[in-house]
Amino acid sequence: MSEVAAVDVPERYSLECRVASVRFLNRGTFQVELESSTGAALRYVAGHYLELNIDIDGQAHSLCYSVANRPDSKEPGRLQLFIQNGSLFTEKLLRRLVQLCGRQEHLSVTLPMGRAFLQSNLKQPHLLVAAGSGVSKIKCLAEEIVARDPSADVRLYWSNKNIDDFYLLEEFRDWEIQGEKLSFTPILESEHPEWNGRTGFIFEVIQEDQYVSDNTVAYLCGSPRMVYGTIDQLAPYGLTEANCYSDVFEYAPRDKRVAV
Repeated sequence: MSEVAAVDVPERYSLECRVASVRFLNRGTFQVELESSTGAALRYVAGHYLELNIDIDGQAHSLCYSVANRPDSKEPGRLQLFIQNGSLFTEKLLRRLVQLCGRQEHLSVTLPMGRAFLQSNLKQPHLLVAAGSGVSKIKCLAEEIVARDPSADVRLYWSNKNIDDFYLLEEFRDWEIQGEKLSFTPILESEHPEWNGRTGFIFEVIQEDQYVSDNTVAYLCGSPRMVYGTIDQLAPYGLTEANCYSDVFEYAPRDKRVAV
């Protein structure tokens, strides 16, 4: 069983933010920087997500995104989001954010949200697993762990379908240098002539590395199928769901119905 650390979790609140920047990361992913309109320090724990309240084409929308940056005393009013442009709606959303960028118009943000924030004992080995855009939350967790305890034993795995989806390689390589026991493994789902790294399913690569034990704490970010599938495939090696954290547990809990 993972040991839960004492964490001071702020109560949920709303605040006004302005759009500071919208930056292209790769062919379908954008980094959005928000700033507190008053400059006040934002209250959340690494691993939380937020609710973005925004008007698009005259209609109000509430959208949830993982916070991609750890709380930082040097930039206390900053929030970083990664948004994938994979639909007509997200295209409209990004156009609206670009329209708001640099203006004095504000949008409302509610945080902190979610129960899969960093709350485990960093003396235990940690497994951070992300598929695709789930890397935003894992990036935040990695930043926080390295800042809190550079000696923490951390293995980070990030899987993508395409080579150009690895838009954070330099950042993760830097954390490998800063973290005494931090290891980062990018995984491409299938073989590619221009890829000389690891390939296959995430759980297969983790199994090959023989890292998991009954003392391992895992944070998993991706689809429900990826999260539950990875946990189940690593269960024979000692990983238990009780030692795992994921937002999937809240919005897509396992089906507990008994088949007749």
